[in-house]
Amino acid sequence: MASTFHGLELGKRGLSVAQTNITTTGHNIANANTEGYSRQKVNSSATPSLDVWTTNQTGQLGTGAQIDSINRVRDRFLDAQHRDQSSTLGEWTVRQETLEQLEVAINEPSKTGLNAVMDELNAAWQGVRNNPEDASAQAVLKERAGALVETAQSMNKAMASITADLTSQQEIVLEEAENLMKQIEGLNVSIKKSSGQSNDLQDKRDVLIGKLSEIIPVKVKDLKDGTAQVTLPEALEIGADGSISLKSGATVPGGKLAGIQKSLEAAAQYQTDLNRTVEGFADANGGLFAANAIPNADYITNLTVGTTVDPSAVNQAELEAAQGGFRSLVSKMGAKSQTAMNMVANNEAALLATENRRQSVTGVSIDEEMANLIMFQHAYSAAARFVTTTDEMLDTIINRMAN
Repeated sequence: MASTFHGLELGKRGLSVAQTNITTTGHNIANANTEGYSRQKVNSSATPSLDVWTTNQTGQLGTGAQIDSINRVRDRFLDAQHRDQSSTLGEWTVRQETLEQLEVAINEPSKTGLNAVMDELNAAWQGVRNNPEDASAQAVLKERAGALVETAQSMNKAMASITADLTSQQEIVLEEAENLMKQIEGLNVSIKKSSGQSNDLQDKRDVLIGKLSEIIPVKVKDLKDGTAQVTLPEALEIGADGSISLKSGATVPGGKLAGIQKSLEAAAQYQTDLNRTVEGFADANGGLFAANAIPNADYITNLTVGTTVDPSAVNQAELEAAQGGFRSLVSKMGAKSQTAMNMVANNEAALLATENRRQSVTGVSIDEEMANLIMFQHAYSAAARFVTTTDEMLDTIINRMAN
């Protein structure tokens, strides 16, 4: 049996649902440009019906609607895909930037680069061969030799600086990952306290997870209480104080950290190749150069111009081989740099496409929200009109029928 005030209760519920929808729509509109904000949606359902007697059988009388939840509109598959692509792009961006710096250090092709200095030194040797006793020819030769030493040492120093910067950057990104993990854990605690109903806190947490995925690839598992379990690669270890460090000899599978690791390897290899090329070229110059043997020091750092000028001791085949090795080094670096540029461009396009798909699901459309606002406004007005009508009916029964 329905209560006399059943209509008022039903209308009140209608007003509550409509008002909640209007408020949520306003919240969506207000955050249309907020980073990481997920469109929210009110989920409602019919409240349990009342059994009433009808002519032939028991019927059910509706009691209105109720709010079940207010949820974020998300696509977990797209979120995971976006994180994976962010990690890949983060890695290749670092690798491209490093290769660009190495190309600047090599400075080829150039009229002042190492290859040009090698050619000038070879030409100076020809002048000495033509006039073995000519002091000015020997002076030009030593001048060219000094230019080669300075050029090689400048390149070597630039490469060493790149390595030092990468090492420093590695520490910085590890600290950044550590800070992000601590913030994520802090938000998880707050989300758990709110029984998993804090949509805005979950958005903030997911933004942080997205930033973390640019540094290192992560696995994310959404738990029933609204929190997220974030798992780091096995190459990393977390200390008791929350610090994150690389395991000895371990390789990170993606992200900026992987890009730094691979860039460090590339920089070291190119520096080794440069040292080997210069050493081979210097040795082929018949005692014109000298290098002090210092343990654990690279060859170029200790390279100097000697006093021996003996054209007959010059090994032309080894000179050409050294120059060929340097040209090969430059070509290999250029090819790898072009590959890195292509990979960055491809991954940027893929990430943009995924982000557009994700925004089509989770992003706020002002036009759609305005249409919803009008719909919910009409629903609210209709519910209010129903309450007014019910009130007038009750007024008739209570106050007017007595007369």
